[in-house]
Amino acid sequence: MKTEIIEQTEIILRRVPPGDRWVMADGNKSALVYPSLTDALEAWYQFKGDTQFYIDARKGVVEKVIEEEVEVPEKRFSLYGEN
Repeated sequence: MKTEIIEQTEIILRRVPPGDRWVMADGNKSALVYPSLTDALEAWYQFKGDTQFYIDARKGVVEKVIEEEVEVPEKRFSLYGEN
């Protein structure tokens, strides 16, 4: 069976206006506010060890990349007598 790697993203940090302040996106309203994106990314690295991120400045979010290996079934065409 053939395998394929699928990339998904998950929001891990959200910007808190005003300025460059960030919180973890786990929904905890009393969470620590980090004074810069660098500090927030370092905290996430110390917490989870992830090093690959997507940053969307307009949305004010940082997403982590999740790679998953999935099996892809082979195509079969019974119309032509192939099984």
